[in-house]
Amino acid sequence: MSYFFPHDLHLNKIKNTIMCAVLACIHLGAVQAYADAEPPRNTFLADSPWPMSHRNSYNQASSPLRGLEPGDRVDVDYTIALPSITLAYASDNVAWGSTFGSIYKVDTSTYWIKKLDIKLQSLPEDGISGAYSLVDKDGDFFAPRDMSLTRYGDAVEGDPKSDIVTEAIFDIPLELKTVEGEHIVGMNMTYDGHIALATSAGLVMTISRDFSTYQAISLGANQEVSNSIAVDEDGGIFVVTSKQMHRIQWNGETLSLLWRADYEAGPDTPLPGRLGIGSGSTPTLMGKEDEDKFVVFTDGGELMNLVLMWRDEIPADWQAIGEGKDRRIAAEFPITFGISDRTKSISEQSVMVRGHSAMVVDNEYSWDTSQLGEDPQWGMVTVLFSNLKFNAPIGVEKFSWKPDSREVVSDWSNQESCPNGIPTMSEASNLAYCWGQIGGKWTILGFDWDTGETKVEAPMGYLPKYNSTYAATQVVANRQIVGGTVSGMVRVQPK
Repeated sequence: MSYFFPHDLHLNKIKNTIMCAVLACIHLGAVQAYADAEPPRNTFLADSPWPMSHRNSYNQASSPLRGLEPGDRVDVDYTIALPSITLAYASDNVAWGSTFGSIYKVDTSTYWIKKLDIKLQSLPEDGISGAYSLVDKDGDFFAPRDMSLTRYGDAVEGDPKSDIVTEAIFDIPLELKTVEGEHIVGMNMTYDGHIALATSAGLVMTISRDFSTYQAISLGANQEVSNSIAVDEDGGIFVVTSKQMHRIQWNGETLSLLWRADYEAGPDTPLPGRLGIGSGSTPTLMGKEDEDKFVVFTDGGELMNLVLMWRDEIPADWQAIGEGKDRRIAAEFPITFGISDRTKSISEQSVMVRGHSAMVVDNEYSWDTSQLGEDPQWGMVTVLFSNLKFNAPIGVEKFSWKPDSREVVSDWSNQESCPNGIPTMSEASNLAYCWGQIGGKWTILGFDWDTGETKVEAPMGYLPKYNSTYAATQVVANRQIVGGTVSGMVRVQPK
């Protein structure tokens, strides 16, 4: 038996008040920690969980939001929409998609993904054109196609659930085109609100969002671009070509080449499953403010390297890492996915970054489709079967830059399979995710960010409709994970 006296109520109130204050401090501290890992926010992008390809202008593809966690039971929802690479969110629940043959908009707030509108269009000359897109602060959606950039909006201003309308089209002037078949590949948003883009032939441009003005600069002959571009808050536009990494400087009025640096570009013919030659990754920016700051990517070596280049001024005491190496290279670390005698590794995905850590997934398919023909497009056939045991790539590896010793180390490796999707990371859940497979079944995999241990397995299905085909794995509102697939989009969320 227990007794209750009035003073106990007073003591309990004091205890509860103290406990609430402690929990509040812990919560605020956690929120602040997550915010501290974020790069400077680009206020010209939509204030949403994932406003552009690779999520932010730094292309880090990681998030402060919670994702799937151990013990979660999940619902899997799918909607057809033709091949979709990345969804760009205008708000917590409304996303735009760009496909080979359409522009569409969906509402993910309901139990089933609700298609709000779809706008059919002709197929682009090159499939990668249109893969990178973004939503600006006004809710307008920008998507390229061949040598044109289109701005789409809502039929009813301020109502993201209204139909899609074409607001304006910008055609790149013919006199700027240098090769047959040239097309827009990469796109980003500068921190002063201009669209930055790069074409397959190395033309870099900034365009005002109302399409009234533009500036252009060429990276030179034989500079092939096959992925997107990164942008920092100081006007740096980072473009990796088949030969070099470039920093183009935007001062608000003009573009100029600030620096360029060679890297190990690899063979002159694309490897199976690769979109082009040289680096297969979109540049990612690492570090901010007073930290060591880099542009990060994977090179084209047969045994691929994680490469860090100083993105600003090179430290005065920095020595080249090896004979014949550009002094701008801060690190060149071989990616073996934990297999010490490995002599070959391939990744077509951009490097996912959080803080001074990075993660890479393996895309070395076993089936060499070069026997089907010389056209590089045959290499995409192997991607369609990349979940099957005879073909599936194996390997995930995390790396970190150590500022004190100024070197890269491998933190951990994991022998799971993430066939072809771009990985992501949840700071709040301390888990990294990929669009993986287990026994041929497409499965969302989650890895402990500190140890690499597999903590989450959320199965989706065996059918090709779950094949990510180079799309991003995205952490968005309400702990949802979404991604484009070969025939639409998939959402996985806790029940």
